Amino acid sequence: MIVFNELDTKKKGFEEEFSSFLSQKNSIDDDLVNSVRDIISSIRKNGDESLRSLTLRYDNHDVENFLLTEREIKASLARIDKDLLRSLEYSYNNIFAYQSDCYKNLNLSSIDREITRKFRPVRSIAMYIPGGKASYPSTVLMAAAPAQAAGVKEIYLTTPSVNGEINDLTIAAAVIAGIDKIYKMGGAQAIAAFALGTEQVPKVDKIIGPGNIYVAEAKRQLYGEVGIDSIAGPSEIVVLADESSDSEIVAWDLMAQAEHDVDASSILVSSCMKTISEVKEIINNEIHQLERKEIIKESLEKNGIIIAINSLQDSSNIINRLAPEHLHLAYDHNENSEEKNLIAGLILKGMNSANSFSDYVLGPSHILPTSTSSRFSSPLSVEDFLVSYSYVSLDKANNPARYKEYIDHTSIIARAEGLSAHAIAAEKRLKN
Repeated sequence: MIVFNELDTKKKGFEEEFSSFLSQKNSIDDDLVNSVRDIISSIRKNGDESLRSLTLRYDNHDVENFLLTEREIKASLARIDKDLLRSLEYSYNNIFAYQSDCYKNLNLSSIDREITRKFRPVRSIAMYIPGGKASYPSTVLMAAAPAQAAGVKEIYLTTPSVNGEINDLTIAAAVIAGIDKIYKMGGAQAIAAFALGTEQVPKVDKIIGPGNIYVAEAKRQLYGEVGIDSIAGPSEIVVLADESSDSEIVAWDLMAQAEHDVDASSILVSSCMKTISEVKEIINNEIHQLERKEIIKESLEKNGIIIAINSLQDSSNIINRLAPEHLHLAYDHNENSEEKNLIAGLILKGMNSANSFSDYVLGPSHILPTSTSSRFSSPLSVEDFLVSYSYVSLDKANNPARYKEYIDHTSIIARAEGLSAHAIAAEKRLKN
């Protein structure tokens, strides 16, 4: 029997308990910070030597060459069911088509003006793909497609090789996505290797992809030396339900999220006590049949919560303080005047909009902002692989009067700041 954490906005002490839940979700362990700092320092100092010893220590794998051979890749591919390969291809094609449309809609064509903005794709990226408690070949597709749609030329993949084994599906997904540079290493040491460069591992411009708390902390510490997509925490969903919601679907969506990891967070916010009661009963009756039932149970008890509210209109404050990765509005036609103000990395509207679809086949990347970062961050998309730069190409003959205005006002402001060389450098242009 699962012991659910339950809160009610009408009861005394709600604010204190809810605030405590939020602070616990977003806490950072000092020991973790120090451990990751030591790993990064070791890679920075000793390169591949440290990478080998850390891989042996954490993944129990004595690696000489971190890059997979063509023979290893072909062997993995041969072990994959053909129907599964077709499904992965279907997923990749949908994601790439969606991301390509996003790219076209950005209107990045160079404007024929003297002062404008131009774009270029980043030169190289490393994709981190988890390989510990669960392996996610879908994440390979979700990370690769937007990068390719943006025009990134050098794409590398790295994934843990625990006990010398790499998930065949991860390799198959990489092949489908056209990625042949696959590295067998994981954890904070893999992030450090691609951020800093070693003898075997190239230094890249940007690192993307989710990972465990060590991976997230390494990305945090190395940001600035390398670009990152986000500092991703454990996966999250908030389901907003009322009396019209299908309790069975709500229950399964919560369990689907919880099976990711014991640190995943599944939250139900509902204005209907009957729905809450039914969801709890369904979960307790159905969980026993699932392969990852122990993970789901621990996730729901440790990081899940059920919050009773008066009405849908009361939900916005709670949801926006959670600012979740996924938000499922589990009703079809109810008017919620606050809906347009809700904050989440992905909003799924209506019972037909299954989060499972978005995880695999719809097109938008499932690499999303977590840990309340959807307040200021966006889902992974083509924009993450584009760098804009300002572009100036002035010809004073085109508009001499305006050009003189630039000089006059530049001179006045520069001299006011005490930067006379700036002023003179501008004024010299009058003589040419």
